[in-house]
Amino acid sequence: MKNNNDKSTPLSRFLLRGENKIKRNTFFWNAFGAVMNSFQTMLLLLVITRTGNDNDSSIFVMAYAVGNLVLNLGKYGVRQYQVTDVNEEHSLKDYIQARYASMTMMMVAIGAYLLVKIFNGGYTREKVIVILCICLVKAVEAFEDVYQGRMQQKGRLDTAGRILGIRLLIFIIGYAVMYILTKNLVLTSVVNLAITVVLSIIMNGCVMYKFKEEDRETDKHSVNRILIECLPLCACMCLNMYVANAPKYTIDTVVSDDIQTKFNIIFMPVFIIALLANFIFQPFLKGMGETWSEGKTGKLARTAFKFTIVIVIIDLVITFVGSFIGAPVLGAVYGVNLKDMNKELIVFMLAGGLVALQNLYIMIITTVRHQKYMIYGYIGTGLLMLLFSGKALGSDGSHLLRLCVYFFGILSLLTVYCIGLITYAILKRKKQQVEERK
Repeated sequence: MKNNNDKSTPLSRFLLRGENKIKRNTFFWNAFGAVMNSFQTMLLLLVITRTGNDNDSSIFVMAYAVGNLVLNLGKYGVRQYQVTDVNEEHSLKDYIQARYASMTMMMVAIGAYLLVKIFNGGYTREKVIVILCICLVKAVEAFEDVYQGRMQQKGRLDTAGRILGIRLLIFIIGYAVMYILTKNLVLTSVVNLAITVVLSIIMNGCVMYKFKEEDRETDKHSVNRILIECLPLCACMCLNMYVANAPKYTIDTVVSDDIQTKFNIIFMPVFIIALLANFIFQPFLKGMGETWSEGKTGKLARTAFKFTIVIVIIDLVITFVGSFIGAPVLGAVYGVNLKDMNKELIVFMLAGGLVALQNLYIMIITTVRHQKYMIYGYIGTGLLMLLFSGKALGSDGSHLLRLCVYFFGILSLLTVYCIGLITYAILKRKKQQVEERK
């Protein structure tokens, strides 16, 4: 790559610094980005719950639930595919064009969802605007993900982590301060959407000169191949997010705002555990792609097993400690009484470990290029949640624990399916290697 130092700025030099200490910087900044991503909903819900009201809290949580769902449509599952494209079969321009297509689908999905809710009369104008703003914030995250995927592909996950972490930190502080000052959820969401757009353009734009390609034009066939190859992965990620958030959707119009607020607070561990676990194995994703490309199936299997054990141990420790102090601490922090929801909290903490395992297994399945087979498991579990979660809750919303246990059972089925698929892929590759040696 030619020397482009003349394009550097003070900001770009800060975001790109530490090239001689990649491993240490990658760990720190990836962890920083993961922590910001994990705790943004929890911290902002804390501010809104403490300084606002139950109505704003329930709107905010639903906005994030919908936003995270369409985020997966925008990302299209390409990040794992892009990072593990170790031979660079597709150019950066191809990935960007594919992202334009997935972003279009994301915008259509957001519009369709909100139109349905408006015409059904279920959402107020305030709720629609807040959900739209949060979804557009997630759209910015989805678009910049293709550039940060390129950074990771070229060994600079630390730069991607810096950009994501700092942008999220500014968003969290800006959103919290503005809501405290105005108590206006709509104004707060609109202003911080604008800030997010500006920050993303400036921070990603100032470093991309380091990661551009030379003499590679967009290949329509390559773009179409990315979209086709990642379609099952996109569907799985969307269904995974739907399944993970299904209890929120189930209770949205059934229980009162105060019960929703309590439920959303104890639901936090599901994503906090999953997102924190994600930063543990994210730096190793490129290495797993190289391991598979070199045919080292045994090494990949051992890596998957080690990460599984680490996640299980972390989740069990968190659940054990949380079973004693989780409800009192969360209740004290958010200013609500959660003593009667300790059992639900325990189930959700265990479920967080399963969501973390599924995120790991999705990455591994993508690495071994068997993502098209994942869709069957996710369609099945998605249908089970859609058809029977309401019955588990009860028409009067009185069986929250039963809904939590049902949710845990569905996640367990999905986890077993993913393990089976990875085992099948590794055994199939080993068989091919044996036949090639004959």
